[in-house]
Amino acid sequence: MTFHQEAIWAIAALATAGVIIQPFRVPEWVWAVIGAAALVLTGLIPLTMAETGLLKGGDVYLFLIGMMLLSETARANGLFDWIATWAVNHAAGSTAVNCPGFTGERFVQ
Repeated sequence: MTFHQEAIWAIAALATAGVIIQPFRVPEWVWAVIGAAALVLTGLIPLTMAETGLLKGGDVYLFLIGMMLLSETARANGLFDWIATWAVNHAAGSTAVNCPGFTGERFVQ
């Protein structure tokens, strides 16, 4: 693997980690933009290639915007709280978790 490939993977990994971990309470989109900007500003990806990628992704952007709008609407109207309440009420006191290797201890307060 060449140095350029390693650098691209490193920037992508750091940007992805920023999106997932959200250090300093910085929103996800900021980390994604920082990663994309770093790739272009360091010359690892030519500006024309980045522009082409942006222009070709219109359908994906519309899909993601739609999903975010649906999710936010569901959250604002209490759908996720209702689903969680329904799940707890139907658990009938069961503490069993049907995910191998997952104990749920992280979520117990």
